[in-house]
Amino acid sequence: MNTSGRSSGSERDLRLDFFRGIALFSIFIDHVAWSGLLAQFTLQSVGFSDAAEVFILISGYTAGMVYGRAIERQGLLMAAMRIYHRVWQLYVAHVFLFMQFMATMAYLVDTFNNAIYAEELRAADFLKEPGLAVIKALTLQFQPEFMDILPLYIVLLAVLPLVLIGFRRWPAGVLAASFGLWGAAQLHKSIALAAYPGPDHVWFFNPFCWQALFFLGAWCGWRGIRAGIPWLTNRWLFRLAAAGALAAFLIRFSWTLHWLYDPFPALFGKALWPLLSKTNLSALRFANVLVLAWLVARMIPAQAAFLAGRVARPFIMCGRHSLHVFCLGILLATIGRLVINEFFGGVLLQCVVSAAGIAIMIGTAAMMDWFNAGQRPAGPRVLQASATDGGV
Repeated sequence: MNTSGRSSGSERDLRLDFFRGIALFSIFIDHVAWSGLLAQFTLQSVGFSDAAEVFILISGYTAGMVYGRAIERQGLLMAAMRIYHRVWQLYVAHVFLFMQFMATMAYLVDTFNNAIYAEELRAADFLKEPGLAVIKALTLQFQPEFMDILPLYIVLLAVLPLVLIGFRRWPAGVLAASFGLWGAAQLHKSIALAAYPGPDHVWFFNPFCWQALFFLGAWCGWRGIRAGIPWLTNRWLFRLAAAGALAAFLIRFSWTLHWLYDPFPALFGKALWPLLSKTNLSALRFANVLVLAWLVARMIPAQAAFLAGRVARPFIMCGRHSLHVFCLGILLATIGRLVINEFFGGVLLQCVVSAAGIAIMIGTAAMMDWFNAGQRPAGPRVLQASATDGGV
């Protein structure tokens, strides 16, 4: 993200928190109003990618930057210990979130006597055989709706120490292997991780594909603290990226207009829609999120004035506490989806539920900011990247 060639060690890159916050709000709205009007204007409306790609790319970049710096200062062993400490935190958060999710689902299904809702959120198997489902959840194989991105991040972060070693010794070889694995998984659908239930279920986010985006982001973060990335400043490549981003936006926006007004043509819809696999991170989705990140890195300075303003503050606060806000957003989306379904909610109810959920997320992040400020020793405030900034 830093196109100047060096990453500042004393100032936090507010762009990371800002766009991570936008991704959090987009994920929440997509979960709550997945087929409604609001979902047509989240990050997925900008191009062929959506909030998931943004989230994983930023997480990879931040992890590469933070833990790459830890290797330089503390050595590989200590950096690896910090990474696995974070993996453990994410795993505990995932298990806790899973149990809260299932408890909420069981209560709501029993209260409203609506088993269809459990089927819709892929939670019915837990209600049928909870013992086996819990074991599968602990091994990350059982992933109900909304519960599939944290297992992906846990697996990718667990492999990161080996990748960082490779970056120090032979970065081109590591990236080539990563892209080779992504390409192989595109050609052979059998390259996937099995999921519960049944032999035909696989992880919704295929780690063999999504690792390419995460580790490319990690390389950019790692490279940024060492020597920068010279080709990011190439004028012709920038123009090509801008043209690609504009074309993707126009095509995707035509789909939104078609959804709103059926006679309006969805440009290349039949040709491109089958090529937008999210599970295997298709080439169009991959390329789109990269060109968008490139444009942001070139056009928005790390300490842009608007990032310190009131409008950006809620996004930055939520992005700073992304793990807690993400978990809260999952539970709120579960309840919000039920409210909309039970009351046959239209656009107005979708707006009310989404606004209420986002307000709670912002309020929680603000409370955490207030609490953390009270724990800091008195003195000048320095914005430092910490181990907990290594992604989600």
